[in-house]
Amino acid sequence: MKRAIVLAGGGAKGSYQFGFWRAIRELGIDFQIVTGSSVGALNGALMASGLYESGLDMWSTIKTSDIIETHPTRLSEMIDTEHIAASLKSFLGDVGESAVSVKMDPFPLGGLIGKYLDEKLLRESGTQFGIMVSEYPSMKMHPVTLGEIPYGMLSDYLLASSTVYPSMEPKEIAGKRYVDGGYSDNFPVNLALDMGAEDIIGANLCANGIEAKYETDYPVRVIRPRFDLGPTMEFVPEIAKRNIALGYNDTMRSFGKFDGTCYTFAKGENEKMQAEFEKYCVDMLTKCGSVAISEKDQYHRGLAVKGLSEKRKHRIGLMKRDLAVVCAETAAEIFCVDPTAIYTAESMDRTILSAVKPFEEKEENAMALLFSTPKPLNYKLGQIGAIDRRETVAYMVGLWLSLMDEENPNRDLRTLCRFIPQEFFASLYISFLKIKGESK
Repeated sequence: MKRAIVLAGGGAKGSYQFGFWRAIRELGIDFQIVTGSSVGALNGALMASGLYESGLDMWSTIKTSDIIETHPTRLSEMIDTEHIAASLKSFLGDVGESAVSVKMDPFPLGGLIGKYLDEKLLRESGTQFGIMVSEYPSMKMHPVTLGEIPYGMLSDYLLASSTVYPSMEPKEIAGKRYVDGGYSDNFPVNLALDMGAEDIIGANLCANGIEAKYETDYPVRVIRPRFDLGPTMEFVPEIAKRNIALGYNDTMRSFGKFDGTCYTFAKGENEKMQAEFEKYCVDMLTKCGSVAISEKDQYHRGLAVKGLSEKRKHRIGLMKRDLAVVCAETAAEIFCVDPTAIYTAESMDRTILSAVKPFEEKEENAMALLFSTPKPLNYKLGQIGAIDRRETVAYMVGLWLSLMDEENPNRDLRTLCRFIPQEFFASLYISFLKIKGESK
């Protein structure tokens, strides 16, 4: 069976793929084919060559000036550059505006390729390697395999696959011009299939670009980031270090070595968290009126949990197993908890409570002030979006704690459940932590 690694483009976000590679190495997963587009092509060449330490050194040290030289003037001859910038931004995200307003010279990138990549080693590795570039001006996809590239011209194709037009001039090779592979297929699964892949593992950076549809009966596992990887064209060692950790964590979770859905927990922590949280959760959802007493056994399929499931993009059928960890992760994300660490239930709980504390100690809480006014409920709900989510959650934690001593359901909580389900469940989880702490 031939296994392929497929690496998407995404500029500076590409550091994530080295965390992915670290996990692949630790898991002992072998591969015979590597394909990539744009930065994925560069990472793919290093991966196919086995140059892990060399590539890790590159990502740990490179800065934007090591990749491109920028000049503040660009394309003055173009008509309606403002419209062009807007159009490009819708396609290329944070690259679009600079692609019109800034001229980028990829000369430094060529030197970087020469420093870190050994073409002879790649050709002798025995690993099949493919690159996606786009023909200019048609933007038609132009897949090319290593065997089709004349010796000594690998760096030309790698540069072509990373040429962000119009900020960079199309790369000319053998009388034809090419631009970034992201203009035709930023995640070249089809190229891997055409090269004989029967099993595919991909690292998709979720960057802007065109991704060609693919159909196959062979297994395709795609690892994607759950957190923002930073600007596409800003190469910063500190951001790269963070992205490498995220890529490693996401990959190890995908293969079941860690628990969690976007944050990372030691194996076995998910089950432990759910066992501790479930009874409290059901009791409180029932008490506030979000779950009917007759529905307690199926609470995980009710409207309350369904709202959270949709917001977190987590399958409703898995919520019976994962609700505690999803609630904890939601609270962690709202309070900006570090996503690169590997947590136990206890360490995550301590971290969340520490992050919440400053918002509980504020003299004035904007959410509390809003809900203390005699304004109609619809007005209050319309103003919530302007309030810091952390203040909203801190206020709602107080509602949960006060509900413990009340006989009547809190109507504010029941309404907020439907309107802001993530804040609702994050505050529910934090109230659970506080009650649990008091009982010790």
